[in-house]
Amino acid sequence: MTTHPDDSSVPARLFDLIQAPLRWQLVAVGLEFALFDRLATPATAADLAADLALDAGRLGFVLDALAAMELLVKADGRYRLADEASPYLRTDGPRSLRDLLTTLPRLRHGDVAALLRGETADAPLDMTAPEFWDRSAFSLRSFHRGMGAAAMMAVLESLPEWPSARRFLDVGAGSETLSLTVAERRPDMTATVVDLPPMASRIAGRLDTAGAAGRRVAVIAGDFNDTEWGGGYDVIWASLTLYYARDLVALLAKARRALAPGGVFVSLHEGLTAERTQPETHVVGRLAAALRGQGRSFDRGAIAAALSAAGFARVDSRDVATAFGPFRLDCGRG
Repeated sequence: MTTHPDDSSVPARLFDLIQAPLRWQLVAVGLEFALFDRLATPATAADLAADLALDAGRLGFVLDALAAMELLVKADGRYRLADEASPYLRTDGPRSLRDLLTTLPRLRHGDVAALLRGETADAPLDMTAPEFWDRSAFSLRSFHRGMGAAAMMAVLESLPEWPSARRFLDVGAGSETLSLTVAERRPDMTATVVDLPPMASRIAGRLDTAGAAGRRVAVIAGDFNDTEWGGGYDVIWASLTLYYARDLVALLAKARRALAPGGVFVSLHEGLTAERTQPETHVVGRLAAALRGQGRSFDRGAIAAALSAAGFARVDSRDVATAFGPFRLDCGRG
């Protein structure tokens, strides 16, 4: 998508901020009116307007703007969904982000001035509550299917332990997507997910319809702080979940005890730097949640230090670039 200015100067970046909310509104309108589904086959603005009871001229301006964003292609007065965008924007796309795009903005966007003054009328945000994650289930699954699982699998498959691994545990999975992908790609492996009861029930239901690979994924329902995980795992994975450890060192020590000899614990989380002002993706993206009392981001090095304190003999860390921001990979061994 051609959405950002080539000029990285402060004036250019400030001017681009004026455009950014309009870009998001265009995507939101496209989802609300099912434009992306309707334009799986080419159509004119007049065709769509007749179906939607809208003014063809005004709709044409919106479609032209979406084409300017390279989400649509316009040729001979007809519009169609861009091939690159189709898997993510169509409701039935294999990596559809529709649920994520329609729910995450409610968490990330907000009236910053009102939040700063403490004047918001929103109910208190409790991101440790099972009810919060139950409401987020479809958004999480959309994120995992659309971009998360691919990035996570790339990390897992880069581990030296991965080829010989036979048992995999996902701590605070959020959906079945990653473990099911592991089971599908590695018929010699079994996977286990541990998640809160509402999420665990949803995950188990989807695994029941996933065929042979689904039968090689077990589900443990419970708070990962308290629930027993079993043991003998070759790889234990925790991505964007360690914020909810009541005692991080104790939780990581629990993970170390659950590993098989030669196993590895793998964490993928952000690592804030520059006195918690970078990376911008995480600092700005999590601002609304922080103003609601949920500022949980990790400083760079905090998880590595906790792994050492939990008794891991060797801790290795590196940066990982993803479509959803830069992250820090911390691996504990021994």
